[in-house]
Amino acid sequence: MFIIFKGLSVVAGIGGGTITIPLLMYFFGLGLKPATAISSFSILIATISKFVTSYNEKNPDKPEFCSIDYGITTIMMPLTLLGSFAGAYVYVSFPDLVLEIAITLILLILTYNSLV
Repeated sequence: MFIIFKGLSVVAGIGGGTITIPLLMYFFGLGLKPATAISSFSILIATISKFVTSYNEKNPDKPEFCSIDYGITTIMMPLTLLGSFAGAYVYVSFPDLVLEIAITLILLILTYNSLV
C-alpha cells in the first residue's frame, strides 16, 4: 500500500513527503523522526530516478532545449541546501511533540490553501 501511494504521489508531482510521513507512522508504527528519515531517503531515490528518466527529454514547446531548466536549478539548489541545514537544526533541537504539532499545522494550512 505504501509503494502505491508513494508512486502515485511521485507521478502527481507532489514529491511525497507530506504523504509518506503519515503513511509510515500509521502503517508501520514508526515515530516521527524515523518516518522523516525514511521519507527523506525515499524522496532522494524518487528524485534521482526522475532525473535519470528525464535527463535527455526535450521541452515540448522548445525542442532545442532540455526539459530541465538548469538555470533555475543553479539558483534553487543552494537555497534548498540552506533550508535543509535549517530543517536539520530544528529537527534535532525540538522534541517529537513540538515537531508533530508544527507538521500538523503546516499540513492543515497547506490543505486549506489547496482547497480554496
